[in-house]
Order: sequence, then structure tokens, then C-alpha cells
Amino acid sequence: MCACVCSFNAVGTQSAVLAGFAMTSFAEIDLPHNAYYATKACLHLCVTVSICANLLCTASTTFVSVWGSGKALRGKDGSMDKAVEGMLAERAFIFACFGVGLITTLLALMSASWILMTRDVAFVATLGIAWCIYVIVRQARRIHGKFRLSKGDVVTFDDILQSPVVPPSMLDDDDNESDVLIPRSVQGSRRTTSYDV
Repeated sequence: MCACVCSFNAVGTQSAVLAGFAMTSFAEIDLPHNAYYATKACLHLCVTVSICANLLCTASTTFVSVWGSGKALRGKDGSMDKAVEGMLAERAFIFACFGVGLITTLLALMSASWILMTRDVAFVATLGIAWCIYVIVRQARRIHGKFRLSKGDVVTFDDILQSPVVPPSMLDDDDNESDVLIPRSVQGSRRTTSYDV
């Protein structure tokens, strides 16, 4: 559980930093009036997508960390496993948002180089940025392949859960989740325990 929360917080922090960079480039760069419309449009589009993707990543990591750990700590028996499984299920979307934000930040930098630099310097900068994007994608694929878990490698506790030691009430499936995750007081009555976030 702690490993999930820590990794999500790290990704969320880096994504917030990238969103800050993108917002700064959006607000602070003075574009020359004679710049081509296509390069300015590409810059603004990449910056906008970068800000949105990075803020989506930051918001999602915050939601998953707060609500996932809340379910694990305050839920009934077995909620820790369901919270960790739910957090792991959200990883693909969070990492996709982070990747889109990272790549569009570099594409915005590439667009800015064609607006602000001379043509030959912009060409060299474009080659460097394209190489950087290629290396990031290659490293992400290589490292993901190295640490990827197949279904056969994942540790399950089915043998323990199927033993007679575990009471049947712990094995009840509560996917419909009719009970409230964050208890709130009934309207008109006095609050005794409130976990509003």
C-alpha cells in the first residue's frame, strides 16, 4: 500500500512540475508578430495539451492516494486488498497522462525553437529534442519490459483464503459497495464521527 501511494505521489509531483513549466511557457514567452501561424498554433496546442495531461495526472494521483488509502484504512475486512487492486488498476491511465504531458512539453519546446531561433539553430535543436523523445520512449519500454509482471508471477493469497481458517464472511464479494466509504452524519442529527475530506 505504501509503495503504491509513494509511487503515485512521485508521479504526481513530477507532473505538477511539468504543468508549471508548461504554464510558464504559455504565459511568459513573447512571440514575435512575424512568426508563422502554424508554428504558433503548434506551440499553443502542445502547451495546452501538456497542461491538461499533467493536471489530469496530478489530480488522478491525488484522488487515488487519498481515497484508496482511506478505503484501505477505514473499510471492512478485505478492503486493503481491494484498495491496492483498485490503485494498481488506475496506473495505466495515470502513466499515460504523465507520458502525454512529458512528450507534449518537449513538442512545445520544439515549436518554440522554430519561433524564437534562427532556422539552422532550430534545426539542430529539433534534432536534439527528437532524440530526447526517442530515448524517453525507448527507455520507458525497456524498463517496463524488465519489471513487468505476468499473471503467473503475481503472488495471490487464494490458497490461504480457501483454507478453513478464513471465515466465510471475509470472502463475501462487495463489488456493489452499498456501504458508504466516508461516513457523514444524517441530516438533522449531531455529528459524532465525520471523515469528510
